[in-house]
Amino acid sequence: MDASTASLTGVCHATFAYDIGIAIDLDKLQGALTETSRLRIVRLRRPSPAWFEYEPAPLRLTLDAESIGVGPASTQPVIDCLVYDFGAIAITYRLPFHDAEPADLVDLSAALYDNQSLLDDSRARAAHILKTASAAVQRPHLSNLVEDYLAFVFSKWGDAHPTELLKAHAVDFARVIQSERTPLSDQQVTQALSARLGYSQEDLAVIDWNAALLFDPDPADIIALLIHANIELLEMRWLDAELDQLFERAPQLLQRLSKRRFWPAAQDQRDLRAFAELQTDSAMLFEGVNNAIKLLGDQYLARLYKITSEKLHLPEWDTGVLRKLSTAESVYQKMADAAGTRRLEVLEIIIILLIFISIVMPFIPGLSGK
Repeated sequence: MDASTASLTGVCHATFAYDIGIAIDLDKLQGALTETSRLRIVRLRRPSPAWFEYEPAPLRLTLDAESIGVGPASTQPVIDCLVYDFGAIAITYRLPFHDAEPADLVDLSAALYDNQSLLDDSRARAAHILKTASAAVQRPHLSNLVEDYLAFVFSKWGDAHPTELLKAHAVDFARVIQSERTPLSDQQVTQALSARLGYSQEDLAVIDWNAALLFDPDPADIIALLIHANIELLEMRWLDAELDQLFERAPQLLQRLSKRRFWPAAQDQRDLRAFAELQTDSAMLFEGVNNAIKLLGDQYLARLYKITSEKLHLPEWDTGVLRKLSTAESVYQKMADAAGTRRLEVLEIIIILLIFISIVMPFIPGLSGK
């Protein structure tokens, strides 16, 4: 079979990521839920266990579900959920396809983009898991933010090499990876299919910001990496929004702390502690997300993660969040200095009053002690 004719068989993985808390006790959560296991990626063709390891490993849940129709396909009656210790959950639906042309997958990809049925179902499942095991979650909440990602996994694609297929059907594959029904320009087609990497002569991964094309019969490690990168983007967006809200409250708090009054209000100290706790939680979450997996050396997944990070603009998000964390530390220090100055002023007033009382007491009849 030449590259001009493509018969694709595989599964589309549609993942929706949510933030449900600042941290999760996975051992406690595992005790509260049934049918769970710890995710461990073992790949025989690649030495992955040595350098692709979670710490701690996410908790995997398998959920029964009704099939949901999405364009020309339907989801399988089984849903995979991954719960991470830093407070994130990823819910993945599988939509199989058989003997499809690249053009046939354009409608499926476009139908999956911001699909309201899957969004509603995934959010309801995330809310149910949170409600069931809220005791294991620190600061439980279900964020309004959601990050979705598509991975088109091809287990069969005929006799042509994946690179030849991409070249022969570049326009359609670009529309699939961009979830775009409209014909794309030559420049956009080139850009959409530019980030690609293969481990052997028999497989190929094409990565973009919205979706990935995986010509690979066993891509478990790559899918886990793509889900983690998508969750990292979600958490950076959530942290960015949390820090913005922190900064919105800072001027009013600083004004109250600096206001001249005889006695510092207890509420000011509580607000200052709350600011410090949110700042600390944000810093811990940032470290937890970025240190969840270790990709060491010039290995295949390390290079693939770098490509994915660049497509999702993770380095820019990381830089922006780090800058805001540094700013939050500076703002907190100013507020702490203002509160400390206010306390010193009060102490000085008390000392002056005591000195004044000690001076006038001898001149007050009956109090001089003589």
